[in-house]
Amino acid sequence: MFISFATQQHLAATHGVPQLPSYAVPLAIDLYLVWAVRSHRDVSLAVAVAVSANVSGILTAESLASVDTWVSAGLHAVFPLTLWRMHRPWVAAEAPVTAVPVTVEPAPEIAAPVAAEDLPDRWPDADLWQDFEASAPDAEPVTPPSAEDVRTVMASLAANHGRPVTGRMLADHYSVSERTGRRYLALAGDA
Repeated sequence: MFISFATQQHLAATHGVPQLPSYAVPLAIDLYLVWAVRSHRDVSLAVAVAVSANVSGILTAESLASVDTWVSAGLHAVFPLTLWRMHRPWVAAEAPVTAVPVTVEPAPEIAAPVAAEDLPDRWPDADLWQDFEASAPDAEPVTPPSAEDVRTVMASLAANHGRPVTGRMLADHYSVSERTGRRYLALAGDA
């Protein structure tokens, strides 16, 4: 960094920048480079400016015909490129993936439960559906009472309870849901 700083300061001083302000030129270039690399903004431009300043400082101070001049110019371009490569936190170095052996304990054997009775060798011995054929038939669907039957029951319930009949009272009488009891009440009122 000191060599790069000195080269850039010498470049500024030999091209007309007064002695004290010439120190601001390398400071500005190097701070811009560090800022750009850390903030991930203008990185290409900052590296190009720093490389150009370093190479120009060498090429204007030495003879272009000398091989040492070109080697020195190349070496002075290394600093900004190295700084850029070293400060790239957004590129994570990937460690090689290696397999770690894991010891796995074998699971204990699960013993089959002992049957209380001997099971047949094959499943099922006879037709599986024969048990369903012998079962009782489904209950017949319940038909709702007629409007006249509901009115008769309502008169009887009103006389027994001494108040108007509700859907809940009809539901309890017919052993149905309260909603169905309200439907029976509506049926008796519509007819």
